[in-house]
Amino acid sequence: MQQKIKVLSFDLDDTLWPCLPTILHAEQQLYQWLQQNVPQIPRGYSSEQLRAKRLSCLEQHPECAHDLSALRILSFKQLAEEFSLDHQWIQPAFDIFYAARQQVSLFDDVKPVLDELSKRFQLVSLTNGNASPVATGINHWFDFSLSAASTGKRKSEPDIYWQVQKQAGISATQMLHIGDHPEQDVVGAQLAGVFAVWLNREQRPWPLPEHQPDAEIHSLFELITLLSQNS
Repeated sequence: MQQKIKVLSFDLDDTLWPCLPTILHAEQQLYQWLQQNVPQIPRGYSSEQLRAKRLSCLEQHPECAHDLSALRILSFKQLAEEFSLDHQWIQPAFDIFYAARQQVSLFDDVKPVLDELSKRFQLVSLTNGNASPVATGINHWFDFSLSAASTGKRKSEPDIYWQVQKQAGISATQMLHIGDHPEQDVVGAQLAGVFAVWLNREQRPWPLPEHQPDAEIHSLFELITLLSQNS
């Protein structure tokens, strides 16, 4: 990182908060709503089975991989067809899930680190998911936010990182991306010429020997140290 970094981009799920508990809570809220409003579905499937059906829907429709909201709505439409239901319940059901999906619990290092870094860098949030920076209450840290749904490509491809460069008016070497996923965050960013930091909170072994992150950290506090060493 010889050139001065101006923009830091952050993944959201499993970088700023734990993803699985958030999604499981949202799906439980959805399931309770279905029990009250569309009981045919929960009589036929448990919450776990509905999750499996949604994953099966993704296998059938990989073109939806970049838009998880569209994928979930499509899975609802498949359920409506299976149970001979109209579609009037689909949008209210999605709204219940979506509102609960925004109820995140930040990791302890997020607030102090982003408070500090937002004074020194332009910050951008990037996600494959459908977390809303506004609804989750994190948008005040970020100059702008992009999603796979808005760019049409997942973070394993370079497009979203190129879009950041274009919007921020910077070169690739003036940008650093931080995320937890080896392929989606590290490989995708590097394909766009961007420095990539692997946030490895669980201290797992690196799984992709043909690629290497530019740096590995175990908490966001280490990011401040890393940036100070390269300032």
